[in-house]
Amino acid sequence: MGGHPVTDCDNPDMAAVHHQILDAVELKVDCGRWPAGTIGTVVEADADQALVEISDDRGHGLDFVSLPHNALASHHQPSQQLAS
Repeated sequence: MGGHPVTDCDNPDMAAVHHQILDAVELKVDCGRWPAGTIGTVVEADADQALVEISDDRGHGLDFVSLPHNALASHHQPSQQLAS
């Protein structure tokens, strides 16, 4: 691929994303009963990992999972337009 680094391992200077409390995140890996692609909310975070709450469609908490930051991707929810 043109000699360009394609992974974090190929580019050690690449800064790791450290998710913040209340960030919406997507699991990049399977975690217990939750498949990759599951959306959750960061409720605690330190330099190494984040505690993510998995909720249902009504916001009721279903589970908590702890994952390293590199196993999570930022999830940007589509903006909702107000009906006029």
